[in-house]
Amino acid sequence: MINNKKTEFRLRVVLTILAALLFFAVKEVYWPVIVSLIITFILAPVRDVIQKGLTRFVHRKIPVDISILLSFVVLIGVLVIMTNSIVKPLISQLKLLDNNFSTIVGRTYELVIQLESDQAPFYIPDQVKAIINETFIKISNYGIDGVTNLVKSVFVIAGTVVEFFVVPFITFYFMKDGTKMMNAFVGIYPEEYRRHLHAYFSELHHVLSRYIRGQLLMSCIIATLTSCGMWLMDVPYPLVIALIAAITEWIPVIGPIVGAVPAILLGATVSPALALKVLVFYVIVQQLDGHLILPQVMGKVIRIHPVVIVISLLIGGTLFGVAGMILTVPMVAVLQVTSEHLWFFSSYRERMTKENGKN
Repeated sequence: MINNKKTEFRLRVVLTILAALLFFAVKEVYWPVIVSLIITFILAPVRDVIQKGLTRFVHRKIPVDISILLSFVVLIGVLVIMTNSIVKPLISQLKLLDNNFSTIVGRTYELVIQLESDQAPFYIPDQVKAIINETFIKISNYGIDGVTNLVKSVFVIAGTVVEFFVVPFITFYFMKDGTKMMNAFVGIYPEEYRRHLHAYFSELHHVLSRYIRGQLLMSCIIATLTSCGMWLMDVPYPLVIALIAAITEWIPVIGPIVGAVPAILLGATVSPALALKVLVFYVIVQQLDGHLILPQVMGKVIRIHPVVIVISLLIGGTLFGVAGMILTVPMVAVLQVTSEHLWFFSSYRERMTKENGKN
């Protein structure tokens, strides 16, 4: 009997792993689910606020379906406002940047050469100069097409007819029956260990939801600060720079540095003094981000040492490019939570061994 229970437990674990591998092997399946999970994490607090507000207003419990639908209305309203106030001007600046990209690259390259010829202390070694020349040639050939193609790819993936209907559908039921789904999954395992599995999935949900919401809020704050700063300093294409800052904010440690480079180069096309101002601005924003915004928004959600993050960034960037670098922290957080709960499996094995010994 005990051996049968042990075999049954192992079989369920193996089947769970195989199901997970199959899920991630079919991108047409996992991308809509992942997007739905992210939207669920973002909208869950909105749903809860609406639910509490309506309950107090009508003095009786409101069906959760209504709160979920109203949270979708809020999301659509925010997207419409953003499209009119941000996306349209952003697209105009991207088109203008595309038209002037070769000129901007040429000006920046001329500035580097001028700095070397006019300023004696500013010496550029031949090896570094060769790297700079090669980089500018690649940038000139690459142009803004890379960004344009990336944006087009995102919209092609997200804009298919199937996903347009599937993502809201999955999101609705994640928000409505997420707890029931988790209970059903946990229910396939032995009863004495369901409490531990509930604790594991609850902590996983807490970490990922807090991270995604916090990171999204931080990106919005950094994008707002950056766009305002670039606009006040008359740096060209402030919305494009803000978009880059928002995206690179998701890459820990090196993201803000990478995001500052385009802004400094665009400032340099106007004047070296403006480039220096942009550099100082980014240093100040980075200090605010690291010492004020990050602790307030994220708190102690992610407890990962910076060395582990950097190593994980290298691995993620090498294997999956920019997407791998962005997903590094949440994936490492999942592994961290999982490793902390691995005692559950060892505890189960120890109990099975003791029960076998008694029999």
